[in-house]
Amino acid sequence: MAPEIPPVWQIRPFERISEYHDCEQMQRRVWNFSGDLDIIPLTQMVAAHKVGGVVLGAFAADGTMLGFCYSFLGKRANGDLLHHSHMLAVDSGFQAAGLGAALKWAQRDAVLAQGVEWMAWTYDPLESLNGYLNFSKLGVMARIYWEDLYGQTSSGLHRGIPTDRLRAEWPLVSSRVERRAAGVGPTYDVAKLPGLPSVMDSVLDGRGTRAPGQIVDTDGAPEVTIEIPADIQAIKAGDPDLARSWRMATRVAFTQAFADGYHVAECLRYEGRTYYLLRGGEFHPG
Repeated sequence: MAPEIPPVWQIRPFERISEYHDCEQMQRRVWNFSGDLDIIPLTQMVAAHKVGGVVLGAFAADGTMLGFCYSFLGKRANGDLLHHSHMLAVDSGFQAAGLGAALKWAQRDAVLAQGVEWMAWTYDPLESLNGYLNFSKLGVMARIYWEDLYGQTSSGLHRGIPTDRLRAEWPLVSSRVERRAAGVGPTYDVAKLPGLPSVMDSVLDGRGTRAPGQIVDTDGAPEVTIEIPADIQAIKAGDPDLARSWRMATRVAFTQAFADGYHVAECLRYEGRTYYLLRGGEFHPG
């Protein structure tokens, strides 16, 4: 079962057409879309919901929508069913309140009720907060990297760099995920991170700003790291060229690491820096 949800919100399926319209408006606000071509419309969400898709909203006592998540059925490479979680959004006033995680746990309950045991979604690996949520709070893993998956969108959040994405895979019934559901995070000694072989870490440039370092061969080490910036949106706003450098360097780092048989196991923080921890061999979700 999902962790207990604080009483400040209620999470439930959409019940009225007006709630789907509220969801469209929330998409515009959260992603800062300049047009409507990137909005998932009411008609698509209603149709998906009728045939097994999951559309959940988080609502205040007065019915105000505070967040939502949306997933639809798909298949894993072996043919097993999964849910692809295409969108999750939380109102800006609740983004630090744990609502995003609460929506994911409620989505997990809804998917398991259908007898489906895997979920997957894509996210920008340079977004450190999303990475920390996905790995440290939820217990996902990743071993697939897609370059410029969506092309250029109208979102202000996507400005300036290609829309590369990691594919997060969530084994819903694993002991790893059960531990995360119980509030037990990673037990990894983060002080070890700077000493591990790094596919790519950061260097200080002439301004004292962290920039991507060189891509190196880690010679088959069992654990390696890839560093990302702490706040890619601030870099996009202040130094678009540096943001693009981070995108292109991490693209090479992830692609090389996955080709060498690594998977992303954790997203961890140490002394103000953010690292992905990758392990060689097969992923075991136990």
